[in-house]
Parts: sequence; structure tokens; C-alpha cells
Amino acid sequence: MELLMREAGVEDLDGLDRVMLVISDNSADRNKMAELVEKLSHDPQKYLLVAEDREAGVLCGSLLGVVFEDICDTCRPILLVENVAVLPEYQGKGVGRKMFEEIEKWGKEQNCHYEILVSGQNRTGAHEFYRRLGFHEEKGFKKYL
Repeated sequence: MELLMREAGVEDLDGLDRVMLVISDNSADRNKMAELVEKLSHDPQKYLLVAEDREAGVLCGSLLGVVFEDICDTCRPILLVENVAVLPEYQGKGVGRKMFEEIEKWGKEQNCHYEILVSGQNRTGAHEFYRRLGFHEEKGFKKYL
């Protein structure tokens, strides 16, 4: 399998919707998704990364990296990773690892101090994957607005 890591574009909406269904029960509003993908592509502090199986022509994974400022300690920015998803048939084949290598390379280019992510409590398989990548659990809180 030949994997291509690249920034998402509006031409990726069908593939992105399919990949996001791995972590969400509902498809996204197509117009809103198109608007956001376009907006993200013009924001230097955000990177919507997709993994594409070039041989099969399949968008098989995606994640969103967001750099935000930190006014504490060294005042270096922090990399937030969200919406991590890989199609089930591609899990365990190195897609997620390659996506994290790419987003961490980008985060280092942005001078990020560290990266954080949030994962649903029931996604225990993903948690084990994150541990293998070197993440460790911290106490976190979430509140819906």
C-alpha cells in the first residue's frame, strides 16, 4: 500500500465524511463541511490531514491538528490533535502511525512544546494505540456548550 499524507481539500468531502463516520454516528452537513475545509486550508495554525491509499484511490484516514498559543512557562504553542479516524479495514496497517508522524513533524515546525488529544472513554483500542505512540493519560474534563 502506498500512502500519501496531504492537506485535505473540498474535493475530499466524500472520503472525509466516510472516515468521520468511524468516530461519529452522523454524517456532517455537507455545505458546512465544505465551508470548514476551505476555511481550514487558509489558516496557518490548522492542518486537516488526510491519508490516501494511492493504489486503491481511497481516503482512509484523517485528523485535525490545531496550534494554539500558551502563555505559561516557555510560552511555546501547544498542538491539539482532534478527529482522529482511520477506516476499519485500514486499522493496524500503519495509517494512524503515519498520520501522527506527519502532524508531529508539522507541530515541531510550529515550535510546539507538546501535543494533546481527547478520546472518548469507550475507544479503548484507540487508547492503546495512543499509548504505543508515547502518549500518557492525564486527567481531563469536557463540557458541552
